[in-house]
Formats: sequence, structure tokens, C-alpha cells
Amino acid sequence: MAIYSDLLITHDDLTLDADGLPQLVTDRDCIAQDIRHAIRESGYLPPMIAERSRERRQLLIQKIILLVEDDRRIRPGTVSMESGGSGIWNLLAETYEFGTLSL
Repeated sequence: MAIYSDLLITHDDLTLDADGLPQLVTDRDCIAQDIRHAIRESGYLPPMIAERSRERRQLLIQKIILLVEDDRRIRPGTVSMESGGSGIWNLLAETYEFGTLSL
């Protein structure tokens, strides 16, 4: 039985199954979806993309890390964010119940 559940959102819209019913996302995937949405809604991403200053970009990364650590399902101090190259960022966080999340 799932601890956490939510409706699956894909491209800012509900994801429907073959019968036209909303699909559910549970546990680890639910936490990952909530974190993605929190980061998007924070407003930190547009300035981070446009920022050329390494120091200011690091400040925005730190704000994102603190935002993720505020989630009660994430172990504090386990969140890290690294550049994967080509403008892609990887975020790792350790959950209490489901191990490591990779976003």
C-alpha cells in the first residue's frame, strides 16, 4: 500500500490512462513530482539559466537545495545538485522511506 499518492502530471496536464481516467503516482515518484513542482514554482530556475556569474548561480543552487530540504520526506543534509553538462542539472536527495531520488 502506498504511503504517498497524487495525480500524475505530464507537460502541465493530467496524465490519463486508456480509459480516460487520471493516473496516480505513488511514493518515490510522488515525492519526485512534488519536488519538481516546488522548484518550478519557486522562480529560481529562470534566473539560474540566465545567470553568468558563478557565485550568483551557486547562491541560486543553494536556495534550491534549501527548498528541497524543507520537504519533510527528505533527509536534511543529503541534497546535492551538480551540472551534468549542456545546461542539464542533476539533483540527488535521500528520502526517509524510499532511498535516493535522482532528478
